[in-house]
Amino acid sequence: MARTPRWEPAYCEFFVARQRSFLRTAYAMLGGWSAAEDATQQTFTALYARWPRISPDKVDAYARRVLVNTCFAVYRQRGREVLVDAPPDRAVTEDQDERLALLTALGELTPRDRAVLALRFLDDLPVAEVAQILDLPEGTVKSQTSRALARLQVAVNPSRKEAPS
Repeated sequence: MARTPRWEPAYCEFFVARQRSFLRTAYAMLGGWSAAEDATQQTFTALYARWPRISPDKVDAYARRVLVNTCFAVYRQRGREVLVDAPPDRAVTEDQDERLALLTALGELTPRDRAVLALRFLDDLPVAEVAQILDLPEGTVKSQTSRALARLQVAVNPSRKEAPS
């Protein structure tokens, strides 16, 4: 019978502590629970394989970077899938209508814009940490955040002016 590696309890603690957060971030980036679950699982599988080599003080940033890269890969792969013309018919309430408008607006953003918004507002990360995770300058993170929020506002409330490009 194989012995459990000494580092595995630390990995398990990290998994339990971050699973929901990573799933939420992946959902915001990908727009679907099944894709988010797949991306999160792929992320934790990759982390498990590399865990002994990850510096303990950088594990959170490294893990988020792996999650973002995995979501980008899933997004690119999904672009090759065949989509149907219309969703199944269902009754829509007013709350669901607003939520669908927001999800549709998020779906129209670029993957990088969704990543910036998810990391900044869902994970509540500072600009510097988002910049490090996405390997971007801080100014770019700030401007992307501003433009993505403006695009969301226009998409959700079309009576507003055009979003800046």
